[in-house]
Amino acid sequence: MQALRLIKTARHALAEARHVPDVLAEARQAALLTEAVGVRLAESEDEELTGLGQQLAEAGAHAAVCLDRSVVRAALVGGGRAARLTELGEPAEALGALDGLLQEVGETLVVLACGADTESLYWTCIDGVDAMSECKDLTGRLREAAERAGVAEGTALGGAEPEPADCGSPLLVVRLGPPDGDRARVDRARGDGQSGADGPPDDDGPPGVVGPSERERAAGYRVPGAAGVSEVSVPVG
Repeated sequence: MQALRLIKTARHALAEARHVPDVLAEARQAALLTEAVGVRLAESEDEELTGLGQQLAEAGAHAAVCLDRSVVRAALVGGGRAARLTELGEPAEALGALDGLLQEVGETLVVLACGADTESLYWTCIDGVDAMSECKDLTGRLREAAERAGVAEGTALGGAEPEPADCGSPLLVVRLGPPDGDRARVDRARGDGQSGADGPPDDDGPPGVVGPSERERAAGYRVPGAAGVSEVSVPVG
């Protein structure tokens, strides 16, 4: 059976578990499934996936041991889901689903530990949380490695590498007038002939005086900040 289908089944079974032995049994089944996925990835031709897959298999086996307590044994089903794994499928997709399963298992064990009525059950849950956290960390690293391997494989087969979304020349935006809040003050200053304390000096006029310059009085000249000429975009490079 494909890994993705088994993982979905495991998540559903964990959500349906209502008693402590059943919850611990499902947590252990998730650990064994994690080990089986790691073993499959360790057989990969990619060196990074192989190394991380071996680590995931070992972490999954360790988590299963942490959750293997006498309270669990009665609820275990012979063989379990891990024995039915026949196909890994798309690695990145399967690892993403496994990451979600491990997250849910960890959260469930924390809740179980908070309500534990015996010290043995409490430490079983705490050890399980730590072991699942290690599995989850490795699963995330494996997922990134699988995505990189997929991109490299596609490129080797003649596919183009993804290009940046914006490949054109950058634009330098140059503002030609004061902000809207200051434009009214500049207009009033021009109309009243006041000094330039509230606005920028003109290029051709005397310093400190805001008034129409020679350039503004030229035919076809448009005052900076007027409608339609608030800013321009200039290609760079």
